[in-house]
Amino acid sequence: MKQTIIEKILSGNLGRTVRAGDEALFEPDLTIAYDYPGYIDSYEQQLEDLKIPTVKNPEKFMFFIDHFNPAGDTKYREVHVKTRNFARRCNIRLYENVGIGHQVVMEKGYVVPGMMLIHFDGHVSTLGALGAGAISVRNGIIEALATNQVSIVVPGTIRVNMVGKLEKGVTSRDVFHTLVQRLGPSGGCALCIEYGGEGLRTLSIDDRIVLCNQAMFLSAVTAVCEQDDKTDAFLNGVARREYTHITPDQDAVYAKEYTLDLGTVTPVLVAPPSSANTASVADYEGMKIDMGYVGSCASGRLTDFRQVLEVLEGKHLAEGTRMYAVPSSVKLQKEIGANGMMGRLIDAGACVYYPSCDFCYGMLGTMTAGEVALSTGTLNIPGRMGCTKADIYTASPYTIAASLLYGKVTDPRKVL
Repeated sequence: MKQTIIEKILSGNLGRTVRAGDEALFEPDLTIAYDYPGYIDSYEQQLEDLKIPTVKNPEKFMFFIDHFNPAGDTKYREVHVKTRNFARRCNIRLYENVGIGHQVVMEKGYVVPGMMLIHFDGHVSTLGALGAGAISVRNGIIEALATNQVSIVVPGTIRVNMVGKLEKGVTSRDVFHTLVQRLGPSGGCALCIEYGGEGLRTLSIDDRIVLCNQAMFLSAVTAVCEQDDKTDAFLNGVARREYTHITPDQDAVYAKEYTLDLGTVTPVLVAPPSSANTASVADYEGMKIDMGYVGSCASGRLTDFRQVLEVLEGKHLAEGTRMYAVPSSVKLQKEIGANGMMGRLIDAGACVYYPSCDFCYGMLGTMTAGEVALSTGTLNIPGRMGCTKADIYTASPYTIAASLLYGKVTDPRKVL
């Protein structure tokens, strides 16, 4: 058949074979949106303008309140109220006070291999970690609400075949940004990243989530992983529908192919002011830092906090530094509380907070002029964490913890 994973997913959704470059009207298995000004709070009015009284098949839609939560301003609370009222009127499922939507939709079993999902947020690619085709359609959500369909061009695919195994102290975040270094920030332009190979099987679902979450920083449309027993273990007992693994054909046609030996990956920093500005941790070693953040839809999972504690267990952050540890869901918050990780993080000096998107973009935990942060957030652009005159470097939890231990950028392999 010569099809890639994303071609198979989109063909399955459409009911006929499509290949890279084909454009068609697809009916997403799930359309997701969250509470951000100008999006959900405007959809109801747009439907009214189109003289569409409600949405068809509301079971195929899902809304989240995971920003401005709790709201610290009346205008943001109004966004929540509009989101809640719209969801209630149209009988659309709404989740609030449970964490970041990209995480919650997976752990509640709504995402399985072979599904097609859309969102206006580019980090919906996160869901590809479970073998789903999750595509960002910035202006397509209202199209889906109005017609249950959305026009999409089937993307070509860059195949990333992984071999080998990561060295201790090196993570999947380092893997992704190594790909940015080697392929260039446009290396996946308009393509789907298909991760596979023996090396991928050594990575946990948490690791795969990071790889898929960051797809936009290779200019990719989305990302998807081959599935295995780790996929099944994650979905065991929670999957809301039956599924089969979606595998590429042996003779699948790729726009590009790249083999990455995980054993060659070393700790990476992404320096301001751009997500394309990748560098080795060694290039910045010794630079003073003020804060660290471990959380966001790209992080904030058990693997991340285990890595932090591997470095900080029984130790304490350097004087004058601070760390925000933010689980990506209430389920994970409960887990790190029950297994003792939360208390150990607090003992090491971390401030452990309620699951929220707000730290990632500076609504909470803001910086001030001249400060330097290491972050597992999604972006390092000026102002992202509340101050245009502060510097944000994205890094792995290992690197963040090691650097906070000494108050300066430190290669975690030296500490471990």
